[in-house]
Amino acid sequence: MPKKNILVIGRASSGKTHFAGQLYGRLREPESSLKINGTPENLEMLGEVFEALSEGKASAHTVTETWDSLKLPLIDENSKEFDINWPEYAGEQWDTIFSTRSLNERWRNKLDDSNKWLIIIRVENEPTFPDFLEKLSNNEKPEKNHESPNSIGWDANAYWVEKLQILLQLSKIPIANKIESPKVAVLLSCYDEVNTENATPNDILEQRLPMLASYLVSNWDKDKLSIWGLSALGKELTKISKDEGFINEGPETQGWIISPDETIDHKNSDLTLPIKWLLND
Repeated sequence: MPKKNILVIGRASSGKTHFAGQLYGRLREPESSLKINGTPENLEMLGEVFEALSEGKASAHTVTETWDSLKLPLIDENSKEFDINWPEYAGEQWDTIFSTRSLNERWRNKLDDSNKWLIIIRVENEPTFPDFLEKLSNNEKPEKNHESPNSIGWDANAYWVEKLQILLQLSKIPIANKIESPKVAVLLSCYDEVNTENATPNDILEQRLPMLASYLVSNWDKDKLSIWGLSALGKELTKISKDEGFINEGPETQGWIISPDETIDHKNSDLTLPIKWLLND
């Protein structure tokens, strides 16, 4: 039986670094039903992230400049092995894929070996243009939003739809019928900075990125798609902060996840829940 590998997809500054470090901490806990299988190739990087959080501060960006990829080999309670792959950890290759409609060898191999996608989107950091569709209808290109580090001149709705279409095309996945593979879990990262009121993660995606939400629902089987809220840290940290909660209680007790149909009043500290959902076929 082939491995159920998970491909992590996300732009730069989307929260992948802290999620990886916190996930590493959760997986080291004795009660975790998912275990690290052997020694990860980039154990030093994961250790650096977790060490920074243990000191109550955010991980330095030099980590993602030093390590360009990450593979986390895991095994579940049924002894099934799988990998979580960050084929391009820092996120800068995203725009290259977008502009060239092609993948380098590393991306191609990881894409071919994965039948599950974990998409990380920091909705507060995604540029949107209210008049985007009007500009498109007039054959105008929206101006680049220089305040956003992730913007390349596209509204985030169109950017993400186009990116997913590229990945599906390169994977040779037909979309004539509802997609069942790859199975997709979307993590709305840094959820603590989102004004959710009484909304669920599904509601937030529909409110913030309605075109993307519609595209996902229209193309994926409803049982093969889920939207989660993720706050890997539970609060904002800086590179110089010394948060007493992280220091005294440990980063493995910090952070939370919101299930697709729950509101922010129902926080769960088990950051592995979306991964378990992906593995549950």
